[in-house]
Amino acid sequence: MTDVKNTHQLLSWKIHMAKRNPTRAVAVLILIFICAYFIHFTMEDLFFTIVALFVLLIMVLPYYLPTSFILTDEGVEKNMLFSKQKRSWSEFSRYSVEKNVIKLFTMKKESRLDNYRSLLIICNKNKDEVIAVVKEKTKAETKVDESIS
Repeated sequence: MTDVKNTHQLLSWKIHMAKRNPTRAVAVLILIFICAYFIHFTMEDLFFTIVALFVLLIMVLPYYLPTSFILTDEGVEKNMLFSKQKRSWSEFSRYSVEKNVIKLFTMKKESRLDNYRSLLIICNKNKDEVIAVVKEKTKAETKVDESIS
């Protein structure tokens, strides 16, 4: 896929999952610290407690950091702090829509690999615009599953 800077940008937006649901964000942090406390209580070792706390925080870090999406003529770009994912429109053959999420699939029929090969686009009050772009660019053969709206 060519560089996004050289292609026409159709849509771009940024989402922050923790800001969307601050109660859940705080609950997850409390749960992590409770787990770290129990690890410290049972292992009685500060080193293991710090390692466990670090691992747990790293695992939920994407939820707390902003993610940006860019839809271009060439494809989709998903940018997070430590990762950038670029995919061409030609890779996708179907999609599904659920609430504020559009899932792009690489295979025409459902497969067990869908969860590993698909791309999740999280919309930010622009769901209809994103669906229009996805429908136009993917030329998907399957229908949009909008039963969960």
